[in-house]
Amino acid sequence: MPGVTIGDGAIIVTNATVTKDVKPYSIVGGNPAKLIKKRFSDNDINNLLEIKWWNWDIEKITKHLQLITSSEVNLLKKV
Repeated sequence: MPGVTIGDGAIIVTNATVTKDVKPYSIVGGNPAKLIKKRFSDNDINNLLEIKWWNWDIEKITKHLQLITSSEVNLLKKV
């Protein structure tokens, strides 16, 4: 819907109708879309938003891809 903001790392289930802002790293679905669950703990979400690894240069992403795709947010924060 117009004016709705989808947070970083959010997952929208197929055919969901998003009528309100979706918080970062949440999973929403339905009509209207509702929170199903968070992908990470609040602490990990805050760390991921601080790290913003998706803004890294491609070489750094490639070098740390295994860590990025893991659930080791604390280790990723140390990079």
